[in-house]
Amino acid sequence: MTQTDKKRTFFSKGRTNKKRWIIVGLAVVLIGGGVYGYQSLSTPSRAQAAFQVVNVQKGDVSETVLASGAVQASKRTSLSFSDAEDAKDAISSIKVGVGDQVKAGQVLATMDDSVAQIQVTNAQASLLSAQAKLEEAQKRKTSAEMKTLLAAVNQAKIELDQAKQSIDSQKATNDEAKAKAALQNAQKTYASQKALYEAGAISKTEYDAAQTDLDSAQRDYHTAVLTASQTKGQSSSKIEQAQAAYDTAVEAVNEANEGPDASTLLSAKAAVEQAKAQLQQAQKALNAVTLKAPMDGVIVQLNGNVGEIPGSDFIIMDNSNSGNLEVMAQISQSDIGKVKEGLKVNFTTSSYPDETFTGSVKLVYPEAKTESGVTTYDVLLSVANKDGMLKIGMNMNVSIEISTHQNVLVVPAQALQTLNGKDGVYLYTAENAENTGNARGKGGTENAGNTRSGGNAGNGARQYRFQPVKIGFFASDRVEITEGLSEGDKVVILANTATSPTTNQNSSRMGGFGGGFGGGMGGGFPSGGGGGMRGR
Repeated sequence: MTQTDKKRTFFSKGRTNKKRWIIVGLAVVLIGGGVYGYQSLSTPSRAQAAFQVVNVQKGDVSETVLASGAVQASKRTSLSFSDAEDAKDAISSIKVGVGDQVKAGQVLATMDDSVAQIQVTNAQASLLSAQAKLEEAQKRKTSAEMKTLLAAVNQAKIELDQAKQSIDSQKATNDEAKAKAALQNAQKTYASQKALYEAGAISKTEYDAAQTDLDSAQRDYHTAVLTASQTKGQSSSKIEQAQAAYDTAVEAVNEANEGPDASTLLSAKAAVEQAKAQLQQAQKALNAVTLKAPMDGVIVQLNGNVGEIPGSDFIIMDNSNSGNLEVMAQISQSDIGKVKEGLKVNFTTSSYPDETFTGSVKLVYPEAKTESGVTTYDVLLSVANKDGMLKIGMNMNVSIEISTHQNVLVVPAQALQTLNGKDGVYLYTAENAENTGNARGKGGTENAGNTRSGGNAGNGARQYRFQPVKIGFFASDRVEITEGLSEGDKVVILANTATSPTTNQNSSRMGGFGGGFGGGMGGGFPSGGGGGMRGR
C-alpha cells in the first residue's frame, strides 16, 4: 500500500458522497450568519478551547504495511497409538484432560503392556548371552591354559609314536612269517613223501600223515595272514587317530598364540548386533502402548475414553501456552514486494485495546491466492504472547514496519488538511494571535468577507493560514513533512479531530464548513475549494 493509498484509505469516508457535502455546504451558508453572531459574543477563552495548537517537532516515522490475521499455534500435533501394530487393545488409562499443560516426555495415556514387557525381558536376556559369548571369543588364553594346551600336544605326540610302534602289529607279522615257513616245509615234506609212496618206499599211512601236515600248515598260514592283516588295519587306524589328536592339539596351541579367531569373533559380534535389534524392537513395542507428549504444550482435544479402542486422532496438542505464537496475515500484491523475513511487526487486538504486541516476519509464502479478483500472499508472523494474554483464533491488526525515517519533521496525522487539491496544515502564528482582539471589533460582514476571500481564519482575526506542505512517510498517528514547515512552527488541530483520530479525521481534512461556521469554532477555516475534500 503506497503512501497515497494510505492517505486515501485513512480519509476515505469523507469522499463517499460529494452530493451530500454540497447540500451540507448550502445549509451551512444559511446558518453561517447565526453562528457568526454567536462567535462575536463568545469569549476568547471559549473560542480558544475549540482547537488545539501543537508544535512541529522532530521524530521517527515508519513506513508500514497494514493487514490482519488470526493467532495460531506455531506447533500442533495429533497423537495416537499408531505404532502399536500388534496392540489392538483398548485404552487402559488416560492421565490428562483438555486444557492440561504437559511437558515433553510426560505420559498421556496407556494400553495393556504385559506382553510387551515380557518381550523386552526376553530380548534383554538374549542380548546378555550374546555379549558374554563375544567377550569369551575376544579373550586370549592365560598362562595356565597355554600350559595345558602344550601338555596336550606332548601327550598326543607320545600316543602317536606308540601307535606307530605297535607290538601286536609286529607279532602278527612274525606269526605270518612263521606260518609261511611252516607251510613251505610242509609242502616239501608232502612232495617227498608223495614220491616215496608212489615208489612204494613208504606206507600209505606215512603218506596220509604228510598230507595232513600240509593241510594244517596251509590253515595256519591263512589264519596268520588274516590276523596280520587285521592287526595292521587296527594299528593304522590307531595311528590315524593319534595323528589327528596330535594335529588338533598343535592347532589349538597355534590359535592360542595367534589370538581370537577372526571368524568366531565376527560371528559373535553379529549375534550381539542381532540381539540389540531384537531388544530395540521389543522396546519400541513397549513404547507404542505408552503415549507420551513429544513437546511442551497444552492438550486441546481428547477423542476417546478408557475401555475404547483409540482412533487416529486420539489426543491433539499444541504449544498455544508458549510465549511465542504465530499470526497468518494476507498481504496484497502491491505491498508484498516490501515484506521481507525478519522485519519488525506490531500487533493490536480489540481484546486488549491498550496493549501492543510485537513480533517479526517469519516466512513469506511464494504462492499467491486470488479471491473475488483480489490477489494476496500469505505471510507467517511470529508474535510474543506477552503474559499469556493471546488466545488461539484472536483477530489481530497487523502493522509491518518496512522502513523508518529518523529525526525528521513530523506533525500529528489529524493536522493534515487538503485545500484546492493540495496537502497542507493550518499554521498558527504568534502575530496573528496578537491581532485577534483588534479583528473582533470590526463588522461581521467584513470579517465574513475576509474569511471567504483570503483563505485565512474567520472573524478577521487572521489566527490561522493554510500552509501547503509535502509529505513523506504517512503513519496512523503522525506524518512526515519534507517541505513547507520548520521545527517549532505551530499547527492547529480541531478539538473534534484531536479527540478521536479514527472517527473524525475526515472532518479535519475538510477544512471547516465555510467562514461563518469556522469563526464560531474559534478560528475558522476557508471555504474556498469546496471545503478541502481531496479530489484523488
